[in-house]
Amino acid sequence: MKFKEFLCVLSACIVMASVLTPASAAESFDENVISLDDLKWEWVDLSTVECLENSTVSRARVPADGTYSAHTTYTLGQPVSLQANHIVTFNCSYSPLTASLDFGVISSSGRFYYINVKEGSINKPIRISQSGSYSVAIRNNSSQTVRVVGFVNY
Repeated sequence: MKFKEFLCVLSACIVMASVLTPASAAESFDENVISLDDLKWEWVDLSTVECLENSTVSRARVPADGTYSAHTTYTLGQPVSLQANHIVTFNCSYSPLTASLDFGVISSSGRFYYINVKEGSINKPIRISQSGSYSVAIRNNSSQTVRVVGFVNY
């Protein structure tokens, strides 16, 4: 009987711990989250960046669906204010699979922090390290037009 009571108490403790753990604390230990400080970056001329507008954009989920011209950088909607430790997650697929695309964010100063992808899909979270205004961006490095489908959550 005591063993059964012990299992009940242990189960209750596990459930309580998982319910009471804030999401941000759980995310901070996620090995898959890449810090903005750990990404490659380069300066971009903001006047040359195209905007892929979408009238159905919500604050937390931006569709990345579109056709991306060769050697062009696009932002998805308007810049947004993001706080430090905020997570931006790219969940997209593209074709042709052989294309090289950069997925990331552009700061208001013009720094493009990105993850280079060459295998046709991305499902990666990026942690914002400094509060500020950022534009979610995709750059097509290929010499051909690329079709992207998916979402960016932030």
